[in-house]
Amino acid sequence: MQPLEGVTVVDPSQAIAGPLATQILGDLGADVVKIEHPERGDLCRGFTPDYGPMSAYFVSLNRNKRGVTLDLTTEEGQRILRELVDGADVFVQNFSPGRAEKLGASYEELSAVQEDLVYCDVSGYGEGSPYSDRKAFDIVLQGQSGLMGITGPAGGEPVRVGTSLSDISAAMTATYAVLTALYHRSNTGEGQYIDISLLDTSFQFLLYHVTNYFATGENPERMGSKHPNLAPYQAFRTADSYVVIGVVSEYQWPGFCAAIDREEWVDDERFATFTERVENRETLDALLDDLFETRSTGAWIEQLQEHGVPCTPVNTVEEIVEDPHIEARGMIAEAEHPEHGTFKMAANPVNFSTLETDRCDPPPTLGEHTDEVLAELGYSWREIEELDERGVL
Repeated sequence: MQPLEGVTVVDPSQAIAGPLATQILGDLGADVVKIEHPERGDLCRGFTPDYGPMSAYFVSLNRNKRGVTLDLTTEEGQRILRELVDGADVFVQNFSPGRAEKLGASYEELSAVQEDLVYCDVSGYGEGSPYSDRKAFDIVLQGQSGLMGITGPAGGEPVRVGTSLSDISAAMTATYAVLTALYHRSNTGEGQYIDISLLDTSFQFLLYHVTNYFATGENPERMGSKHPNLAPYQAFRTADSYVVIGVVSEYQWPGFCAAIDREEWVDDERFATFTERVENRETLDALLDDLFETRSTGAWIEQLQEHGVPCTPVNTVEEIVEDPHIEARGMIAEAEHPEHGTFKMAANPVNFSTLETDRCDPPPTLGEHTDEVLAELGYSWREIEELDERGVL
């Protein structure tokens, strides 16, 4: 049994934040009906590189969904949308500011159709923000939230986190918000309007950087892979690549010193405690930089692991997808499409003791399930053909 079996999600969202949230709901068993414009489709369908008949980007975000094409700018399209919402449980949208009202898809309009609807509105800034009317994409929010301000080499230019972290943070937040609202509804019968802002969800990832600022009054600076509160906790160049080390406990410091053949540092007053290592970071880093370049990453990993020091090489994507952990944990999902073969993608990481989370239906081609979904609403084949001829579908 899947945990969200019986839950219906209507999803006109596109790009990343909305589709990732609904993909997770689909992974958990919800029936997700993805709505796209008949001609343009989801924005991500046109991204490169291609993966079969769609983009790899689109494949990564849209498994376990049924695809319907619907022109929501038409009265008939809006009527069909209301029919889809009637009896649905969740509606997720990330329309640009003011667009939902123009498409007849606001919370007020759709909750009038389905009183206990859980409606999730994902936007750049949310309601009540002085920026609510602005459009924004991931890189804009990474910059505005402060994430880019703390990411990059010391003294260097700000760097975007290497994945779409602002979009992903909004998707994850939207997912647990929807699940919370469904739980609340099961207890009270009350629907919910959920307001998710990418700036809010990006800002939350600053965590200790914010509290560090309030504690010290000092603005956090970019530190590369280093940590403002810990040392050594970073990547070091080796003779052939990089090794990442995290010494997060005073109990690990003696083991680390033994692993690098520097036992005398255990009692060195410059490095004996967290505070002293952070205060004398420049001295410690310079010593470690010279030391780690003397051996290969593999040699250092072996020695560090022997002494219980948390460490790893810096993996490429190719290396991590072939890592035995990924295979053992089933983290590569495979979706078989009857016409287009196998799609591979990162799997859902959740594991339950008795519930299923290994569903993996392929992402839909544009409008693949339109006829099927409309037939379930009671439309005849002739009515579907006529809607198609008029460009509604």
